[in-house]
Amino acid sequence: PWGGAGLSGFASGRARIGEAWLIADHRHHHSIVAGGGHAGWTLHELLDHYNRRLLGSLADGMRGGCFPLMLKIIATSDSLSVQVHPDDATAERLGELDVGKTEMWYVLRASPNSKLICGLQPAVTRADLSEAIESGLREAIEPMLSAFSVAEGATVLVPAGTVHAIGADLVLAEIQQNSNVTYRLYDWGRKRSLHKAQAFEAIHFGLAHPGPNRPLGYPQRDGTCTVLAACRYFAAEHLAVNGVCPRETGGRSFHILLLKSGMLRLADGEGTWEQPLPEGRAVLVPGEQDEYVLMGGGECLIYYVPDLAKDIVGPLRAAGHSEEAIDALC
Repeated sequence: PWGGAGLSGFASGRARIGEAWLIADHRHHHSIVAGGGHAGWTLHELLDHYNRRLLGSLADGMRGGCFPLMLKIIATSDSLSVQVHPDDATAERLGELDVGKTEMWYVLRASPNSKLICGLQPAVTRADLSEAIESGLREAIEPMLSAFSVAEGATVLVPAGTVHAIGADLVLAEIQQNSNVTYRLYDWGRKRSLHKAQAFEAIHFGLAHPGPNRPLGYPQRDGTCTVLAACRYFAAEHLAVNGVCPRETGGRSFHILLLKSGMLRLADGEGTWEQPLPEGRAVLVPGEQDEYVLMGGGECLIYYVPDLAKDIVGPLRAAGHSEEAIDALC
């Protein structure tokens, strides 16, 4: 009911699409390799065959031997439901097949009035929210939610247990734990089912959400890397390239690349292969690839499982960022 026109290019004949799962290894959808020697393989088959060579030394597969992260593009014409995702412990306690779900949004496109909801107002208690949800009244529920305006480039980390909703007229890149568990609290008068009991089990009351992240950058050869968000599940970076920009994985984790703008080519560090970074598709660099190179002029988003000390804190300290700013980002 809320899908937008921003993803119409992903499926012919469909004007409105809500989500495109670009990297997914889930019982509801498996990504398929588009080209090369493994064309036609699913991501799950790749992981089953290559395991650590695909994941890297640090990243771990999940329950059922699945890939740990999922990358989506979300396009909205209307607001999504007010909802919450459980953390790992709560998902297990409630008998879910999936793990919990911490996620991060990066705004690719926004209208002048676009908003995101993330968190409850600090004074809201379990009893307050329960009474408002039971009333079903928008005027009772909306004042309890923490909403803020966003523009292109805004980044928001959404820890599991955080009440949230994506507003209308947005296109987002969403990186998340590999989970599809959502508990709806309120659906703006639409008649879909709600999951009030599970939602109240999952909500982390008393934790104020800080709002959009304050990314921190540092220079790289022929480029600038900006750390958008980092947690134990994933790191997200924006890389602006103008020339030949080498990137190191250290063999610790796969890297997921998503072109944002411009024209970039991807090559290995030894010069044995090279390919364009395609528009509208994600590229997965295996963890065993110690180094790769991005060439050209453009911007991309990069996601991976971080060693927080080596991949995030060290480079940001070296660039002169304060401990306070780094702590706020991690």
